[in-house]
Amino acid sequence: MYCPSCGHQEESAAVRCGRCGLDFAGRNAPSKPGRLPTAQGQHWAVPDPVSTMLPHVAPHRRRLFWLAMLAGLAVLGAWGLLAFWLDDPGVTIRLLVVGSFFVPVLFVFFMASEGLVEEPPAILLVEVFVGVALLGNLLAFLLNSFLPFGLAGAGPIEETVKFLGVAWLLRRRSHVTIMDGILFGAAAGMGFAASENLAYFFSSYSAYGLAAAAHALGAGTVHSLAGLEATFDHAGLGGLLSVFLLRSFLGPWMHGSWTAIIAGVAWREAAGGKIHVDGRLIGTAILVMAMHSLWDLSTGALSDVLFVVILAVDIYLLRVLILAAHRQERGEPIDAPRIARRHCVNCGHRLGSGGQYCPRCGEAVPGGSGRGQGAAGEAAASR
Repeated sequence: MYCPSCGHQEESAAVRCGRCGLDFAGRNAPSKPGRLPTAQGQHWAVPDPVSTMLPHVAPHRRRLFWLAMLAGLAVLGAWGLLAFWLDDPGVTIRLLVVGSFFVPVLFVFFMASEGLVEEPPAILLVEVFVGVALLGNLLAFLLNSFLPFGLAGAGPIEETVKFLGVAWLLRRRSHVTIMDGILFGAAAGMGFAASENLAYFFSSYSAYGLAAAAHALGAGTVHSLAGLEATFDHAGLGGLLSVFLLRSFLGPWMHGSWTAIIAGVAWREAAGGKIHVDGRLIGTAILVMAMHSLWDLSTGALSDVLFVVILAVDIYLLRVLILAAHRQERGEPIDAPRIARRHCVNCGHRLGSGGQYCPRCGEAVPGGSGRGQGAAGEAAASR
């Protein structure tokens, strides 16, 4: 077990961290009503992506993550303005590379340093992140290019590839938990988003630049190669900066949450190190693929509205999975208990949970504290 505050490894029976003194009693204690058990003091419905993607992290570490991410995005914004002012392709390339990998790498670094998975996480997280970023993205690109599905098929193809990039871990782990599925799925999605963002930024930069250069040539406003290059760089950066910061943040969170949801459900349904394909897993995969495709196909102001809706659904589904993972960690049934419906054996009337006699016919409730069972009850008992 790792301390959620400082990351120090302790024995599973430890009640307090030997390094920072954090009390572990609250981690496995029954959660308070309405609170997310893996985020101290936070309501389970709060749409906080950090506490969702980094469960069991102490509040001050969550604040540190937000601070590091916002500071990094501010630096990237300043870097982008500098590149726009200098019109230097070298500065632009560095900006695109760092901007593509900043949020995903920050997330995986925090996940590894916090020790959130039970087995040593660093090498497995790196394998998943790098493997999906390189091989997974290449495979998805080839399938999207050669299969006749167009943009509508990107969601199912990419989600399948990302899941395959993490599903192999089921055979390597001696103890399968829902929380591990969520975390490794998130790492796989983050790796895919990093490489996809890099390709997306370069293609957007080229598209804006080429469009401006073609317009300038057609209008006759450029008369030299140097002027054409300056027009290309200036227009490419100007168009890219409008989506750069937003895409740097949205890409990792969307891809990470989608894969985390599918992997979390797959780990939940897994048995004996094998994937158990059932209705729950198939339905979850279809829902996630539909959200992905809907996001890809949306344009204009509709995409902003859809983003808010899809992100809210993602966080809600992830938090439901986290609640199930917490019950699993405490040895409780994963599914929330259901109240059995009871009916009167005499008249069939539906009974409440605390009555001793049927309110319609007066028959004693089986298992109740009433002494008599009535004629019908005695007849039923004799049979």
